Amino acid sequence: MARRDITELSTIEFTGSLGAAFLAYGKQLTELAERWGLELEIAAVDAEAAMGSMKGHLLLFGLDSKVRARRVAKRLKRAQELTAAMAEQGQLLHRTYRKHFAPKQ
Repeated sequence: MARRDITELSTIEFTGSLGAAFLAYGKQLTELAERWGLELEIAAVDAEAAMGSMKGHLLLFGLDSKVRARRVAKRLKRAQELTAAMAEQGQLLHRTYRKHFAPKQ
């Protein structure tokens, strides 16, 4: 199986100044999560529109297709919510490191 690294994150090494490394990692994680979230939002809207335009049951005037499309697109919207939580955790990473490991002054 081919190795697939997330290059934005895998290039950050936790050596030297760990505070700087955690700050960089948190920023990259937040940016990556925000990009994923935007992509998932666009995909959810596009997928729901594409599936909703399909012909459904004749007697239901296609409403069944729209309901099923909404259910499928809901999965992408839930994934988008998870990326928002991931972005928030990326922001908290450096603060938590500083709280627990930075020397008190």
